[in-house]
Amino acid sequence: MSDQAVTLRGPDLTRGVPVGSLGEGELVLGHVDGQQAIMVRRGDHIFAVGAVCSHYGGPLSEGIVVDETVRCPWHHACFSLKTGEAVRAPALHPLPRWEVEQRDGKAYVTHELTPPSIPAPEAEHAGVEPRSVVIIGGGAAGSAAAVTLRRAGFAGGITMLSADKDAPYDRPNISKDYLAG
Repeated sequence: MSDQAVTLRGPDLTRGVPVGSLGEGELVLGHVDGQQAIMVRRGDHIFAVGAVCSHYGGPLSEGIVVDETVRCPWHHACFSLKTGEAVRAPALHPLPRWEVEQRDGKAYVTHELTPPSIPAPEAEHAGVEPRSVVIIGGGAAGSAAAVTLRRAGFAGGITMLSADKDAPYDRPNISKDYLAG
């Protein structure tokens, strides 16, 4: 991440946005407490999540909304508008999300919400978790599998087998940067 100040664009979403100006599924870029955010109306629900893709910093305000998800225009990472969770690779980390209240014909972003907790295993599956997992391949899918296991609370050993000498890294972005000079 850069230490440079972020230039905030769009309205301060804590001051309210007229609900009538929120088109169904349209992305409204704004900011909340010094962070870029997007607001989206889906039916009677209005969501507010971070406006920057957690994968490579893509502008989610230029993405598309499908059902209750937003997709990044750069690498098609997909995030839940309801929870902020990354629901499709290549993103592995959730977006910040905020509570939205509707009153007096406006939608107000109020406070940041904590990330949802990972549900505990169902009772019938409790105690049957493996002690270790082997992942074949050190590419993006292998890295995503390891991160997902840890985020889901897996505490056992994870072994990754790969012909690469280096730890997993985001190959498409490295190659794109190289080709771009």
